[in-house]
Amino acid sequence: AVNEATEQYWASRPRLFRMLGQVTDSGMCRYTIYLQPESLASKPAGTPSAAWARVQDSGLAGEMDYMLQQAGESDTGLASFWWDTRALVVVPPFPIERDQYSQGADTGPLAELLNKNLLLGIVLLRLGRYAVGVLQDDVLVASKSGSRYVKSRHRAGGSSQRRFERSRERLIRELFDKACQVTADVLTPFDGHIDYLLKGGERHTLDGFIRRCTYLQRMAPVTLRRTLEVHRPGREALEHIQHQVWRSRVLVFTRDDQG
Repeated sequence: AVNEATEQYWASRPRLFRMLGQVTDSGMCRYTIYLQPESLASKPAGTPSAAWARVQDSGLAGEMDYMLQQAGESDTGLASFWWDTRALVVVPPFPIERDQYSQGADTGPLAELLNKNLLLGIVLLRLGRYAVGVLQDDVLVASKSGSRYVKSRHRAGGSSQRRFERSRERLIRELFDKACQVTADVLTPFDGHIDYLLKGGERHTLDGFIRRCTYLQRMAPVTLRRTLEVHRPGREALEHIQHQVWRSRVLVFTRDDQG
């Protein structure tokens, strides 16, 4: 049986490549299992894929279910590597394209994903500042950033506070509208070619922005759920964001000796 995760961390693309090399070099990996996001979303309901059926046949289904619960929701799927006494789960930065069950170590599909040359839309937003860019692999090929004043929260009461809140809401709407227009200006030349769109900033602010920005609503099919961390949206943030864009979440589990 698998036990609670003993370690969780974010791995950069170079670190994950080194880790995959260690998986192969260990010579002791018993199974490799890849599950695409659609398989995670349909589990446990729906018809299992061939890979899920293999997982069930091998007696790993219970452990896999537990690891999925620990990993949480993922719109990119996951890869897992199994030894007798431990298991490694990788939640990749971009979606796994097919389910796969293999005997031994099979790092190929994950390495292939990490080597992809993707065209990515990036939208960074916090109250007062925004930045929009397009990454071709790690190169920023288009960008625009700006700022717009938004009042800090007011702590007074009564009618004064209500007037302040109405003014603040207006300023936020104006920020959202300007950021939406810039988003459309930067991304429209790449319409139909962007592989994925990622957002960065404070989640509540981003949710309000998307509700108001119809262009981003149209980008929903290629928008990933995770939120990039950014404290000051701008050109500098865009130039360094690829380190976050390509990082993977890694969980390490111990297993009772399977003999």
